[in-house]
Amino acid sequence: MRKLIFMAVALLLASPVQAKIYKWVDDKGVTHFGDSIPPQYADRPRSELNDDGQVVKKISGPLTPEQLKAKQDEEAKQKQAQQAAAEQKRHDQALLNGYSNAQEIDLARDRNLQQVDLAIGSIQTRMKSVQMRLDDYNKQAGRFTQAHKPVPADLQTDLKDTQTEMQNLQVMLKQKTKDKEDIRARYAKDKQRYLELTGQSAASK
Repeated sequence: MRKLIFMAVALLLASPVQAKIYKWVDDKGVTHFGDSIPPQYADRPRSELNDDGQVVKKISGPLTPEQLKAKQDEEAKQKQAQQAAAEQKRHDQALLNGYSNAQEIDLARDRNLQQVDLAIGSIQTRMKSVQMRLDDYNKQAGRFTQAHKPVPADLQTDLKDTQTEMQNLQVMLKQKTKDKEDIRARYAKDKQRYLELTGQSAASK
């Protein structure tokens, strides 16, 4: 079988007409050569050879579902990496355009922290006021309870609304505290990146 294949290749290579030579494998695993692909093997992997018998082009067959998924995952991964690189480049340029030195990054951080501190102070002031109302409502409700009387509906509503208000303020305070942590972390990262981009060290900031 191999001798027949080699003879076929030799005849094709010796032909004066420079036709395309294809190489493919049939269902039994036998390799074939010819100037055209049989229809039943048109969707199989094959190679195209030049006049010297060297492979100049490989044509893959249809991908299996697993191969297709792997290809799509790889393409998605590459796209994500490209987007991340583009975003990093944009951010780097913004750092270089936005600051003249590392000290300006510290100043920007401090300004943002001051704004959050003002918001925290306002929330804490409101919490003190709400707590005073809550204490007063609880005292009123306690007097009714001690007298074995039902707590008036309007007092129950005021008490419930005030408790909800206090809970909302506590959530806001927690969020603002987290905002401070995020600001410190973000500006620390920006400063480190700025020093890297400008070739400076933390000691020479």
